Amino acid sequence: VIITVTDSGKGIAPDQLEAIFTPYFTTKADGTGLGLAVVQNIIEQHGGAIKVKSIEGKGAVFTIWLPVIARQQD
Repeated sequence: VIITVTDSGKGIAPDQLEAIFTPYFTTKADGTGLGLAVVQNIIEQHGGAIKVKSIEGKGAVFTIWLPVIARQQD
């Protein structure tokens, strides 16, 4: 399953793309920096992946891949 979320906002600065999934990383004065870190963790726990592409001033595209059949637990 592939899920794509696109926005037309201001985008994400290139120097911030590497950090947006890091816990406690935020660019907002009142942010916790946990949102995308939690999202990535949940997706990975289900055997999936999340990637982001962004062009400053044009928006961002988040793509989520999730397996159709869950992997067996060891």
